[in-house]
Amino acid sequence: MDFIGNDISGGTFTGTVIQAQNVHWGQAAPVRTPRMLLPEPEEFVDRAAPRAKLDALLAGREGRRAPRLVVITGIPGIGKTAVALRWLYDVRDDFPGGQFYADMSPQGPRSPVDPVSVLETFVGQLGTPREERPAGLAELSAYFRSLTADEPSLMLLDNVVVPAQVRPLLPGAPGSVVVVTSRNRLTGLSVTQPGPDYVTLDALDDDACAQLFGPVAEDGPDGGHEGGHDGGQALREVIRACAGLPLAVRIARVRAAEGAEALRELADELTDPQTVWEALSVADEIPYPKVLDVAYSGLDERAAAVWRMLGAHPTGEFAGDLVKRLGGDGREGAKALRTLVHERLLEPSTAGRYRMNGLVHAYARRRLEETPPSGTPSSGTPSSDTPSSDTAADVIIDWYLERAAAAEALVSDRWRFGSRFAPGGLPTAVFENEGAALDALEPDGENAAAVVALAARTGRDRLTCELAEALRGFFFRRKYHTRWIGVCEQALEAAGRLRDDLVLARMHYETAFALYDRAGDGDNAAARHHYERARALAAGIGHARTASSALEGLGQLALREGRPHDAIALFREATTALGDIEHPRGRALLEYHRGRAHSAARDHAEAARLLLNARRLFAALTDRHDPAVPRPDRYNEARALTRYAEARLRADRPDEALAGLDEAMTLFPPRVAPKERADAVLLRGDVLAASGDPEGARWEWRVALETYRGIGSVKAAAVRLRLAARDDDGGAAGGGASAGGGAPTGGTSADGTAAGGTTAADPAAADTAGDGMAAGDEPTGEASADGTAADGTAGGGAAAGKASADGASAGGATDAGS
Repeated sequence: MDFIGNDISGGTFTGTVIQAQNVHWGQAAPVRTPRMLLPEPEEFVDRAAPRAKLDALLAGREGRRAPRLVVITGIPGIGKTAVALRWLYDVRDDFPGGQFYADMSPQGPRSPVDPVSVLETFVGQLGTPREERPAGLAELSAYFRSLTADEPSLMLLDNVVVPAQVRPLLPGAPGSVVVVTSRNRLTGLSVTQPGPDYVTLDALDDDACAQLFGPVAEDGPDGGHEGGHDGGQALREVIRACAGLPLAVRIARVRAAEGAEALRELADELTDPQTVWEALSVADEIPYPKVLDVAYSGLDERAAAVWRMLGAHPTGEFAGDLVKRLGGDGREGAKALRTLVHERLLEPSTAGRYRMNGLVHAYARRRLEETPPSGTPSSGTPSSDTPSSDTAADVIIDWYLERAAAAEALVSDRWRFGSRFAPGGLPTAVFENEGAALDALEPDGENAAAVVALAARTGRDRLTCELAEALRGFFFRRKYHTRWIGVCEQALEAAGRLRDDLVLARMHYETAFALYDRAGDGDNAAARHHYERARALAAGIGHARTASSALEGLGQLALREGRPHDAIALFREATTALGDIEHPRGRALLEYHRGRAHSAARDHAEAARLLLNARRLFAALTDRHDPAVPRPDRYNEARALTRYAEARLRADRPDEALAGLDEAMTLFPPRVAPKERADAVLLRGDVLAASGDPEGARWEWRVALETYRGIGSVKAAAVRLRLAARDDDGGAAGGGASAGGGAPTGGTSADGTAAGGTTAADPAAADTAGDGMAAGDEPTGEASADGTAADGTAGGGAAAGKASADGASAGGATDAGS
C-alpha cells in the first residue's frame, strides 16, 4: 500500500485547507448578454418628433424604481416597429443587460402569444439550461426578473394585443426600458403602476414619402421620374395614394423602379379603386392588403360591419355620432366606435370627430363592395347581419339629411317640399338652438356637399333635392357660396331626372337664391333666369307659394339694380299671387321688402309705415304647424327696425332712427347674425354723426370695422373710408356736409350730392343708388313669400351690389369717400 502523507509544504497558509487526492470544482454557467433585436432598418425618414419624445423619456429614467414602459401606437403599416428599432439601436450601448425581442402576435391579433413561451425564450437566451427553468407564468416571471436585476436592459415587444402579455415580461433592473408596439393604446397597462408613456405615430407627409421613395423620386428634372413633367405628376399621384404609410411607399417603390412607364401605370392603378390593392402587392414583400386583413380579422362582427360601412362615406373624416349610427346607435354603436379607435382604424381628429387613413378607408370600401349583403335594414339602422353598400349609403345620407333638416327648421319656419319637413317628420331635440345647430354643422360642411354628390351619383335624385333644400339655411348663414351653388346645380340636374315640376321649380328657386346671395359677376343674370324658370313652372302647376317666391326674388333683383319702382310692382304682384293662402310669414316679409323699396324710392313716410308694420307682423308669428304656439321672428324684427332706422335717417329724423336701432340691437339672436349686428352698429355711427356726435360715431364705426374684419366682409373698406375721412378733416366725408353733421357715408359726392342725385342729408340713399340696398348691403335673404329665405345673412360673404376697394358699388354707384 502506498504511503499517503499529510504534510503541507511550499509556503504559509491561512484559513481552511482542503486535502484530497482529487478535487472537482463546480461553477454555474455564466449569464449571457442577449442580442435579440431584429436588424436595424436601413431606410428611415422623418420621425424627428417621436424620436425626440423617446429621447426625453430615456433621459428621465434615472432614479426610477421600475422599468420605463413605452407604448408606440399607430395604424397598420405606419412604421411602429421601424421607429422602435431605429431608436433602440441608437441607445443600446447604455444598456449593458442586453436587448430582448418578441413578436407577440405573429399569427394575427386573434392568436396572441402566451407570455410563458416568451419567458422561456428569454430565460434560455440568458443561459439557463432548459432542465433548470421554473414552470408556470408566475415562477418564470420572477426568475426572469432575478436574472435581469443587475444591469438595465432593453426590450421590444412587437404587435402586442392585450396588456396581459406585457406585465410578466418586465425585466428586474429599474433602469430598463421596455418598448411596446401595438395598434391600440393597451389602456389596461395604466391600471397598475407604473403606467406607460405613449408615442403615437402619424402618417408621413409627402416630402418624407418622397424621401423614402428614394432615387426613383430624384431621377427626373422635375423632382420626379425620367418621364419629366409627367413623371413628376405621376410620382405625386403615387405618393398621395400611399396616404403617408411607409409600408405602402416601399411596396410602390418596388413597382416604380421598373421605369417611367411603370410609374405612370402604378399611379393609374393606385388611383383606381378597382386596382389599388393589386398595385400594393409585389413578390417578396408583405402586401399591404394582407396587413389590413389581419386587422379586420381581429374585429368583432359589428365593428367589422361598421368599418365596412364607413367605406361608403365619401370622405375619410366624420363625426363620431355617424359612426355610432352605423353601429345601430345606443350601446352597440358606442362600442363599435370604441373598438375601431382602440384598434387604431379610426383616429380622433377634433372633439367628437374621427378620421380614417386614406388606404384604410379604401380597404373598408373594398370590403363593403366584396361582402354579399344579408338581412334587411329598418328605420335607417344597419341590419344585424351583413349590410350592403346601398344600406350603408342610405344610413349615411339619412343621418346628414336629419341633421341638416333639424338645423334648417331652427333657422326658418319656411315651407319646404321635403318629407322631413312634413308634420312629425322632424326629430326632436337634435340641437338646442339655431346657433348650436349651425356650429354643429360647421365641421361637416364639406362632407355635406360630398354626401349630396354621393346621392346624385347613386341615383337618389329626390334625396339629392331634399338635401339641397335642407342645407340651404346652413350655407346661407355661413356664406359657403361655392359649395352651396355646387349643391344646387347637382340638385337641379337631379330634379330634371325626376320629371316632377314642383321639385324642379323649387330647385330653380334654390339655385336662383344662392346666386343672388353670392352676387358675383354674372350672378344677377343667372339668378334672374332661374327665378323666371321657377315662376313659369310654378304657374303651370298652380303652386302659388313658389310663384310668389320667384316674384319676390325678381323684386329683390330690381331693388339691387336701382329700380325701386319696378321692385314695388313685383312685390305687390308677389302678394297678389298668394291669393287667400294663409301665410302670415310670407306676407310679413313682402311687407318688409316693400318698405325697403319705398325707402330706396325716397318715399320715406310710406317706407317707415311699411317697415314698422312688418316688424309688428314678425313679432306676431306663430308656429306653422301649431298656431297656438308663438314663434316670433326676432331676427327679422331686428332687420325691419334697422331698415326703419335707415328710412328715418334719410328723412332727416336721426332721433327716431336711433331709437329704432337701440331696440333692434336687443333682438338680434346671439352668435347667429354678426354681419347684421355690424350693419346696425355702422348705421348707428352714421346716425350719431348726423346728430353732431363725431366721437360717438367714430366709436361705433370702429366696433363695426372689427366685426367686418372678423367675418371677412367687404364692408370693412367702406368703414375705413368713414374713419379716414373723419380723421383727415374732422368733418364730412369728401368735404360734403350733411344736414345733421355730415356723416361720411361713402356714398356722397364731393359737393354733397349723393350718387343718383340724392342729397347728403340722406346719407344711406347714396349707398342705395347703385343696387337698391343700403350701405352696400348684402342681400337680405329674408324669406320669400313662402318663407323660403326666412333668415338673414350672418356670415361674412361678399355683398350683393358690394362696394369695391375704390368705392364703386357693383351696381355702378360711386362713393365720393374714395
